[in-house]
Amino acid sequence: MSVDVVTLGEAMLRLSVPTGIRLPEMNTLQVSVGGAESNVAVALARMGCSAAWISALPDNELGRHALGHLNRHGVDTRFVVTVPDTRMGLYFVEHGSLPRPTRVIYDREDSAVTHLRSCDIPWGEVESAKVVHITGITPALSEGLRQLAFEFTEKARSAGVAVCVDINYRARLWGTEEARSVLQELCQQATLVILSEEDARDVFGLAGSGSDLAEKAQSMFAAKHVALTRGSDGALVSDGDRTVEEPGMDVTVVDRIGSGDAFAAGLILGILDGDVFNALPSAVAMAVVKLGIAGDHFLADPSDVAGIMTRTGREVNR
Repeated sequence: MSVDVVTLGEAMLRLSVPTGIRLPEMNTLQVSVGGAESNVAVALARMGCSAAWISALPDNELGRHALGHLNRHGVDTRFVVTVPDTRMGLYFVEHGSLPRPTRVIYDREDSAVTHLRSCDIPWGEVESAKVVHITGITPALSEGLRQLAFEFTEKARSAGVAVCVDINYRARLWGTEEARSVLQELCQQATLVILSEEDARDVFGLAGSGSDLAEKAQSMFAAKHVALTRGSDGALVSDGDRTVEEPGMDVTVVDRIGSGDAFAAGLILGILDGDVFNALPSAVAMAVVKLGIAGDHFLADPSDVAGIMTRTGREVNR
């Protein structure tokens, strides 16, 4: 049985110090599961969409913990490969308090996902999906994953499957010149490319207002749609001829990590519904909901999003 959306990427264990504590002073760590593509799969599943996540995990207790966590949130993990004698990627989070930013330290070199090969991928599921999703993190992790990312998007396009690529540039993984070359190729003729305003300027050298950046990126990638995220100022979507903007919302931030993945999931729902423009307000609302939830994952449902969009919710529901 095919699923609506197939994602490909790494999951890691996230180790967070309590808010207000600095990493050098840590004595307690909260453990959760994170990773961009798995975050998107969780958000889609929570919103009622069938979503499969393709990856590799170590054949040990840490890998089984991550697998069980994603299963509990409705993600289809049938195609996850377990690899003996490999490790789970880790990352450590110190929550910021403006103007001090959140700090992240990665420990992911040679993690299980870097051992994933083309023969491990269920290509029939990829080619029968309605949408596939990948981020710019995956091709930055290893040369093998870079080639696999190209194959993943190319096979999907050839089968007529919509392709969503979230740039998600990570400076600690690669430099801007290398990233620009790889990501421009990965995004060519994508159905939807998502990038931040900063990445449009810093990685791709684009200039201008928000709408200018989106239109230039759409032309550069030859993508059907480009979505540009603008932090607290909201987001916009362009198809080259039309640009639609959605403002941000006032929000008390609990955890910034994963909000962009919730936004991506919201626009993927728009692809499934046949109208990315119309999905923009709910995608922004999903990102806002996630900002108020600890951990990487969008642990909410459609009623939470609807309440944010209509602004009719009470401060305390009882």
